Formats: sequence, C-alpha cells, structure tokens
Amino acid sequence: MSTGIERPLFFENQILGAADLTASVEHSRGQEARHNRYLHLWGIAYGLELSGEDAEENNQPFKKITLSAGMAIDGTGREIIVPQSEALSENTFSQLQLTAGLNLAEVWFPVFLVGKDQPAQQPPLATARCDSSAPSRKVEGYEITFRRPGEARTLDEQAAGNVADGPGAGDWKILLGFVQSNANGDKFTDFKYEVSGIGRKYAGVQADEVAARSGSLKLRTRTTPEANKPALLLDETGDGLLQFGSLDALGRLQAVFSVNAKGDVKAEGKIIGALTTKNVQIESGIATDGVVLPLPPGITEKQVADGDAIVQTHISLRMTGETSPPGAAPSTDQWGASPLEVWVDSERRVHCKARWFRMIGSSGRVEDHPAACNYMVLASVKETQP
Repeated sequence: MSTGIERPLFFENQILGAADLTASVEHSRGQEARHNRYLHLWGIAYGLELSGEDAEENNQPFKKITLSAGMAIDGTGREIIVPQSEALSENTFSQLQLTAGLNLAEVWFPVFLVGKDQPAQQPPLATARCDSSAPSRKVEGYEITFRRPGEARTLDEQAAGNVADGPGAGDWKILLGFVQSNANGDKFTDFKYEVSGIGRKYAGVQADEVAARSGSLKLRTRTTPEANKPALLLDETGDGLLQFGSLDALGRLQAVFSVNAKGDVKAEGKIIGALTTKNVQIESGIATDGVVLPLPPGITEKQVADGDAIVQTHISLRMTGETSPPGAAPSTDQWGASPLEVWVDSERRVHCKARWFRMIGSSGRVEDHPAACNYMVLASVKETQP
C-alpha cells in the first residue's frame, strides 16, 4: 500500500531540523505542481517571444535572436521563469554539433526551454554550521537548448510522473520555436514559430464545466480585446443567447450568428457547403422583373434537372420608398400602387410588375411597370431509397 502525502506539523518547544522546514516548502510546491499538472495544460503562459536583429560579420549577414522574458508551465506542473530577455547562444548551438550531415539551408532546429534547479550563490554572511558547505538556497532556473530536426514531434510523449509527485527535476522540453544556421553552424540566419505544422504550445485549462458569475461568458482568441478578432458569447439575458461574431474597437461583440434557448436562429451571410439529405440551403436577396433566381450554394442546376434536388421559391413585392411610377415627371399628384403580377416560373424567372394609379388628379391615369421583389430560394436533396 502506497503512503499518502505527508504534511509537517509543529508543536511548542519542538526542535526543528532542516528536514522539517524543507518539508514545509516541498509540501506547498507539490500542491501547486499537482494543481498545474491536472487542472491545466502545459505550455507557454506569458511572453517567451523570439525576435531577430539583423547583423553582419566578415560581410556575412546573420541574425541575433533574443528570447523575451516570460513564464511557462511544464508537464510536471513546474513553473519556469525567464526573468529577463536573453540572447540565444550561438556558442551553445555550435558545441552541440547538431549540424553534421544536414543541408543547413533547408533544415530548422527546434529551440527548447527546460527547467533546471541550480545551486544559489551563498550570501556573504550566511549563517550555517562551521563544518557545512551546503548551500542554503536553490535557484529554480532554466536552460535554453537546441536539438536536431524532428525532435519536436515527440513532445507530447514526455512522461509527467506519478500522480502524487511534485514538480519534476527538469528535462521537460517546451518548444520556443525553430532556428536556422549558416553553413558553418556558428551563426543564426533566421527563426520561425512553426515548421511542418508543429509549433509553440500555450498553457491552457482542463475542465469539463466552466461557469460565469455575471451571467455572461465570453471566449475570445486574444488575451486583450482586439478589433475584428472572432469571439463567442453565452448570455442568459432574455431567453438565453449564444452569439458568434467579431469584436469592435471597444471590445464589444458584433454578432453575425445567434441562437436562443428556444432554438430560434438568426444568421447573416450565406450558407456555404455541400447540400446533403435532410439539410436545407437558403439563398435570399432582391431581384427585379425578368431575373432568374440563383440557386443556393452547394446545389447545381444538374441536381435540379435530374430531380435530385427540391427547390422552392418565395417572393414578395418590394415598394419601399417608391411614391410614383418609374420615369414619372415631378407632380403634385399622389400615386398609389398595387401588385399586378408576382410569381416565379419553372425556370425560376421572376415575373414582378406593379400597377400604378393616380389617387388624386384630373384623370384616372393607370400605368404598369416592372418592379423589384424580395426573394428566398430553399433547396433540399431528396432522400435516396435503399
């Protein structure tokens, strides 16, 4: 039977040893590591961006690549802090002898961040036993290292240890990006964040349920609101609403799709994609007399001609803002209009005319003119018999 996690206890007049005090610190570290490991996803939490500065040596251009300050959490739950910007070491890269047998103009070398515990420098007036040279501090440091191409593919295969373990001792690799070197392998020439679909991994959350306290929950793609970036909003206002759209300059959601808790859907734009059985595609807009109505996206004229698709149309006369017949001279007379014909033939050609008549005037003048209509075309694919 395995033993549980021990928590130090103290009592009055107890003589405390180094192991007791160290156990107190390690208990807290273990709790935090297990929280990070099982309630979060490992990766970059903040910063750790690569940047390049163009330089030249012996008439040969290269880049000075720098890693910015930041924090990451590795798969054991260990926090890795880079407190200030640091230049990637060309000397370390060349000493690792990673370039042998490779065409350096084509390959990219992964750059990793690894947590490393390091002895701290003793303070000049450290209090310790005269016969002890052991350090009383330890630095939770880090190492920036490089590996051969292809090693970034196996990052998800790293082992996190047992469930009760605290933070790992190091060696968990977090991908920062990729670098390319010159022909001698002693200078960097470029960097990028992704190669062959493999890129940086950012810290996340493991959760089966997310709850908001304000009655509104928003998901966005950036840590700070940026205009024109997509976002999703779940709001309990009214009947409840789920909205998708993009943010404006003030961080407000401009919805293009919404659905309430009753299932009522409102969407802007077009439905795009292949039409399938039990699925309905819609095309809508404004058309004038004589126009052939377009088919919805995803359905073809051949499907209609072969009888594989069912098409239904709906049109209605559109007279918004019109107060007189087309081409009528300015007049003090008042005109009225009524539908003369509003229908669609078998070729989906619109027949839309209005009859205009003078409501006040010296004569009962009547004019027939082509008009515009609002239209909707619905299409569905017939279900095939087995």
